[in-house]
Amino acid sequence: MKRRFLVNYDYGMGGVWAYLMAESEEQIAERFPELMVVHRNPVWLTGVESRHLAKTLTLDIDDPSAPVLRELLARRPDQ
Repeated sequence: MKRRFLVNYDYGMGGVWAYLMAESEEQIAERFPELMVVHRNPVWLTGVESRHLAKTLTLDIDDPSAPVLRELLARRPDQ
């Protein structure tokens, strides 16, 4: 059963935050090692921001057509 994880992709000069639906942290690490699972909400992620993020950037690990995941896959050297 999938559950929601807060993840961050740090691209050096900033980062992309999203909620990723996955079965486990291990599944995320295996399929998208570029993503870091965040266990404590950052200070800026207030209730309002969290709801907005959930509404606009909740991704399913099994949907490689999701823009953020598609971009991560495209950036891999072997792709």
